Amino acid sequence: MQARTALACFLAAANVAATASQPLRIVSFNIRYAATSLDQNEKPWSDRRAGLINQLKDITNNATEAGAVSVLGLQEVLDGQLNDIKDGLGPEWTHYGFGRDDGNKQGEYNPIIYRTDALKLVYSEQKWLSLTPNKVSFGWGAGSRRVSVIGVFEHIGTGKRFIHANTHLDNVSSQARSEGIKVVLSRIQAVQEEYGPLGVTLTGDFNSEPDGDAYGTLEDTGYLTELWNSGATRLGTNQLTYTGFSTTGKSRIDFVWFGPAAEKLYSAQQFEFLNNYIDGVFISDHRAVVADLTLL
Repeated sequence: MQARTALACFLAAANVAATASQPLRIVSFNIRYAATSLDQNEKPWSDRRAGLINQLKDITNNATEAGAVSVLGLQEVLDGQLNDIKDGLGPEWTHYGFGRDDGNKQGEYNPIIYRTDALKLVYSEQKWLSLTPNKVSFGWGAGSRRVSVIGVFEHIGTGKRFIHANTHLDNVSSQARSEGIKVVLSRIQAVQEEYGPLGVTLTGDFNSEPDGDAYGTLEDTGYLTELWNSGATRLGTNQLTYTGFSTTGKSRIDFVWFGPAAEKLYSAQQFEFLNNYIDGVFISDHRAVVADLTLL
């Protein structure tokens, strides 16, 4: 992975591991739920698991060695998959977030996964993307229940704080995507009012391309900047994030955003869309988005 060497070189050159700033590695990854009815070329979770966990371990270990702290925003994670991933990463890793269908363990999670020896969770919430966000609910004709998961994190070494949010917008209803991202943003801003001003990162599968509904709704607010448009270096040759179970990319719908744009609380160094076809197995139908930023 090109990000490994590039991140290490950048940190060594800029000395950004000082207490005045904190490097972060932010990851967005739709891991594909553990389906029982498989698509063409799709393997069961039992066959995908090792390759996916090894990729996450590679991402996070390389960041840790370079002095960065990793935050993983995952989508489509079922309870058993979440346990497998945390077991694979190691005992220092935990998560915040719940199953979207009951607020407990049923349905897909959008977990935020982080290291307890590096980050302290100061505040957390999960809200549903609907007119009744405090209740398990559907919104605006959505095909599935959708949620926003937000945490306020404090870096144990420096005391620096930041907000991270993670979401997965609906694949059926355009209105649900556009209104849903408004709920996500309103919740980020509410947390900002209570704990800020803090830097914000947002990960998610938007089911919306850069010229689409939800992407445009968020971009038009001017509140956050998407990595692709930030001037950060794009590593590797992959330009699309959703591939299906094919080596040919289909669309770019998975994103890392940061901000607030007006506050200049982050600098963005680089990002990469990792390969999802490993040793003859598609570990997911999406590629992981790996972003390296510095919290100033």
